[in-house]
Amino acid sequence: MSSESTKSRKVEKEIQRLKKINQTQSTLDDKIAEWIKNIGKFSGSDRVYVYFFAEDENGFIIANNTHEFCKRGIHSVKADQQNVPIDLFPFYKSVVYDKLEFAWINSIHELTEEAKSMKELMEFQGVKSILAIPISGEKIPIGFIGFETVKKEKRWKEDHLELLKSVSELILLNK
Repeated sequence: MSSESTKSRKVEKEIQRLKKINQTQSTLDDKIAEWIKNIGKFSGSDRVYVYFFAEDENGFIIANNTHEFCKRGIHSVKADQQNVPIDLFPFYKSVVYDKLEFAWINSIHELTEEAKSMKELMEFQGVKSILAIPISGEKIPIGFIGFETVKKEKRWKEDHLELLKSVSELILLNK
């Protein structure tokens, strides 16, 4: 058996576990908490999070970190990531919000000048690598889910993307 098929089986098994959580947990908050904990452990990520978009009283789009899983010894940033104007992070706004594409960053040093504010925040938080995808229905962004590493850079794989997509789809099914 090839290592590729073994990896695919492991990912498929994890996706089945995520679907089982969908059936056993009662609230969406409980489901999301379990989903991100499971995929965080499976992927070896230091931090996994879900942000949802909202409109503030002035009509600006803001992002709120509603759920976060941190590996033991990793500092939570959830409290600091509330009511964050998406315009402060042109990279995320352009890629995840406007284009509904995933952000695949193996090293924050890959970020361009357009992403300067994001790079500065990531450096401040000690983030080394990021993989994030939008949560969207009918081509309307409602949030995003992502992996981060802070201890060392990580070369993300398609398997990691599949896990994020699965949780994104499950969130949409339950919204």
